[in-house]
Amino acid sequence: MAIDGLFCARLAEELSSAVGAKIEKINQTGDEEITLRLYGESGRKSLLISASRQNARACLCPEEAQPQSPVPTPFCMLLRKHLQNGRITAVFAPKAQRIVCIDAEVRDELGYPCRRRIYAELMGKYSNILLTDADGDKVLGALYQTDITFSARTVLVGLPYEAPPKQDKEDPFSVTRQRFSELCSQNSGRDCADFFLKTFLMFSPLTAREAAHRAAADGRTVAQADEERLWHGFNEVLHCDTRPCRVLDAEGKEQAFSYLPLTQYDAGFTAEELDSLSALLCVYFEEKGRREKHDRHSSDLLRLVSNLRQRAEKKRGLQLQSLEESRTKDDFKRKGDLIIGSIYLLKQGMESAELMNYETGEKETVQLDKRLSPSANANRYYRRYTKLKNAEAAMKVQLERTERELLYIDSVSDAIRRAETDGEFDDIRAELEQSGYLRRGKAAKRKKQLSKPLEYKVDGGYTVKVGRNNLQNEALTFSAAKGDLWFHVKNAPGSHTVLLAGGAEPSALAYTQAAMIAAFHSSLRGSPSAAVDYTRVRFVKKPPGTAYGYVNYTNYHTAYVSAELPEV
Repeated sequence: MAIDGLFCARLAEELSSAVGAKIEKINQTGDEEITLRLYGESGRKSLLISASRQNARACLCPEEAQPQSPVPTPFCMLLRKHLQNGRITAVFAPKAQRIVCIDAEVRDELGYPCRRRIYAELMGKYSNILLTDADGDKVLGALYQTDITFSARTVLVGLPYEAPPKQDKEDPFSVTRQRFSELCSQNSGRDCADFFLKTFLMFSPLTAREAAHRAAADGRTVAQADEERLWHGFNEVLHCDTRPCRVLDAEGKEQAFSYLPLTQYDAGFTAEELDSLSALLCVYFEEKGRREKHDRHSSDLLRLVSNLRQRAEKKRGLQLQSLEESRTKDDFKRKGDLIIGSIYLLKQGMESAELMNYETGEKETVQLDKRLSPSANANRYYRRYTKLKNAEAAMKVQLERTERELLYIDSVSDAIRRAETDGEFDDIRAELEQSGYLRRGKAAKRKKQLSKPLEYKVDGGYTVKVGRNNLQNEALTFSAAKGDLWFHVKNAPGSHTVLLAGGAEPSALAYTQAAMIAAFHSSLRGSPSAAVDYTRVRFVKKPPGTAYGYVNYTNYHTAYVSAELPEV
């Protein structure tokens, strides 16, 4: 975890700016997250404390309307009871611990002044938030409590606060040059990054790798590295100025963050410095939370759509098999005709007969049911012919529906992959509920307003609107004027795109830009050449009973453009 003892020490120093601020409100902003609303000389701010296993942090955030739980937890109510209207008197980090302590001066039920302390333990999967009596350090409450049988550490209301178990490592700030040399000799065969991590307190894997990199000892053992450079790299990460930094990969996703510039990443990554550690934590975890939420929404929907597609493909396979079987229908008709043509030669009780086919001039063996008369055998073949003929006609209709269903599923899958906001995912869920692929929940039964289509401006000042999903596609297309221009990528899933021309004739550049926008908002995004059909809205029709977003169009032309967003 990037929040190690070194990070915590500097974070506590920065959070000391909240000393003297009044605690106005305490809100539950997540299952494992508490926000203290503060008012001080610098105005209002929010002190966010999270004990999430993956996103533990403590930081000052701008005063914004943060979503809060309608039903606060008992721990949140306990914090309100003991800390509301108190003032922060100190913020510090215990030595060599991933803990930030926040002391507050409050008044008890009788109005006497007393002190309370919050322990924000930012220790990955062992993260916790505790409230204690600062005078006796007695635990008043905790987000997570242990039971009496827990041997490593006891966290129970009424017992004294017990610090996390100490590690058998060296205090880095107390290590002299001579002691460092002795430790290098004792760990000569160990990898340099592992040496820093396993020997010294307060180091995380990230900080240990950074120290090794600054010593030009990546992938080397302590014996292979230059000891003087190791000492220099060690001191750099301990005593450098605080310069909050986050590292982004080529796609702009967060990879790491620290209190100092990270130099261990190669040219494929971008290092970005921020103004403060709080700003760093706010930006990093906000982006991480948004990405995780996006991935969770998209993966759930994509899994559902994948299952729907597998089911539809299985159904299509059975329909094609049945259609293939029905192609033998003419054989049964021909055998029935052969029996009728030679019925005077046949008698009941015969199991087969060689009959002349007068069309080919050749004889053909026809199987008979000896229990039936010749005419009944002919009728049996005719009935099988009629059954297969009717099945073929019905199967063609069902196969056409299945093909349309697969096209619809592909369009939904494309919309999911291009969705970015919660509103877009909600719209897609609403669409699947209305289409009968998802069961409607109680919240879904209330009428929900859809998000608005995307809008662009093209040459001549014309507006181009793009549907984000099939519900929007249909609403956009059939609410447009008959003279507006309609665009859609050819033979591939994509958004309906409408150039609001009102019957006018835009420039060739406007046509090209609108076509590029349609190609960009499709499954062909990024392609160097994409075919885009365009026509007037009056020529776009929706067949009855078809899925959302399915249309037919005529009188169209095709443009070949790059599937990149134009400069508009």
